[in-house]
Amino acid sequence: MSELKQKTINGMVWSVSERISLQVMHMLVSIILARLLGPSEFGLLGMLAIFTSIAQSVLDSGFGSALIQKKDATQTDSSSIFYFNLLIGIFLASIFFFSAPLIADFYQQPILKPITRVLSLNMIINAFSLVQFSILRKKMEFKNHFIVSMIAVLFSGVAGIIAAYNGLGVWSLVIQTLSHSLAQAIALWILSKWRPIGHFSFESLKTMFSFGSRLLVAGIIETVFKNLYQTFIGKVYSPSDVGYYSRASTMESAASVATSMALGTVVFAAFSPYQDDDTTLRKVHSKTIKMSMFVLMPVMIGLIAIAEPLFLFLLTEKWADSIPYFQLLCVIGLLFPIVVQNYNLLRIKGRTDLHLRLEIFKYVITVIAIALTYKHGIIALIYGQITVAVISHFVVSYFVGRLVDYTLFDQLKALFPQGIISLIMGGSIYFVGNLLNTDSNLLIFSTQIVLGVVIYFLLNRLIKAPELEEFLSIIRNFTKTLLSKLKGKR
Repeated sequence: MSELKQKTINGMVWSVSERISLQVMHMLVSIILARLLGPSEFGLLGMLAIFTSIAQSVLDSGFGSALIQKKDATQTDSSSIFYFNLLIGIFLASIFFFSAPLIADFYQQPILKPITRVLSLNMIINAFSLVQFSILRKKMEFKNHFIVSMIAVLFSGVAGIIAAYNGLGVWSLVIQTLSHSLAQAIALWILSKWRPIGHFSFESLKTMFSFGSRLLVAGIIETVFKNLYQTFIGKVYSPSDVGYYSRASTMESAASVATSMALGTVVFAAFSPYQDDDTTLRKVHSKTIKMSMFVLMPVMIGLIAIAEPLFLFLLTEKWADSIPYFQLLCVIGLLFPIVVQNYNLLRIKGRTDLHLRLEIFKYVITVIAIALTYKHGIIALIYGQITVAVISHFVVSYFVGRLVDYTLFDQLKALFPQGIISLIMGGSIYFVGNLLNTDSNLLIFSTQIVLGVVIYFLLNRLIKAPELEEFLSIIRNFTKTLLSKLKGKR
């Protein structure tokens, strides 16, 4: 396990570095664009999110994960997936292009017709990237993954900001989206040594279809689940309302999704070869959940406490309506690390059948929640979203725990101390924020952040939390590995 542990730490260095750097860059770009544009522009693009996301799920078809999971994948396998994806990309782009009038009519927003047709190009561009990305993850080449992602974010960010500054409105967001995919595809083809061969095999696709097809259906359901509320808000309410909700969701995801997905990507690639070793998987599953929650719980609870001064400073008063949405969505973000690790374990074990059934269950209760709350406003819809997240968390954790003998009770017992400490920290900084007699939002949330870090650290020291020592050890290894890699570049 020592070699695997070092390989995982190396992967974490680049994966976490990528996520942190990308989130910093993405947030800077997002903040600048939010200052240059209004909620309605973001809302218009948000209305298309469910359609573009479903198309991307279909484009993947689950074959990307199947390629990573397959131990003896060949050049024929990867080339067959590449050609298949290219064909699917062209097919999806055609559907998207000709469906543009229907989408515009659905939302009663005529401008969505040209926007949808231009964005259809994204399906074809993305088809050129999937296999290269999957191979980089399979080989745990997170350094190149990081480089590609950073190039795409920087290039598209500059393009979008220039367009917004010159008054192009919602089209600046379209330009940002397309330029991101284009820069990503070009960078991958330059940095990746993989090239498709002139051979296509249906047999290769069929060998991965059982694994990939279930992930495809599960991925589509997950995409619908993620975007259903935003789509419903766009249909029932105004583009500005979608913009407020979308901005709150984006800010919340910057904290919850980035860290969880970074760790999850490494865990899936590193431990797939150990899919039959339940003892190893139980240990890594337990530790990954505890360590990710050790970081995410105080972050999400802290964000709830500092939400108002943070939003008012970064995004200005025009985005104030997003604040209560953001605070409630952070409650859902609390559970996200566990969700990611649970589904990672299902994929590692090859239980895509159970993955699919659990996604269907979540989809059903989502529909019920929307039906019960939609008449009572957006806040009520988010309360329904929280209820769905909690119920599905308990159900998924129960079934996944049975696979490696890690029960829901074991999970809750392990997380209880950190939950109490995080709540104490969050309540303390919220109280201090209300006491500060100043008009400077920067001073308020900066003071709250520093105080929150100090309180959380001291309380964990007081109870001698093993997670703190493990976290400090990871930081030391992370720094040591990163410095050695940086020195190796010279």
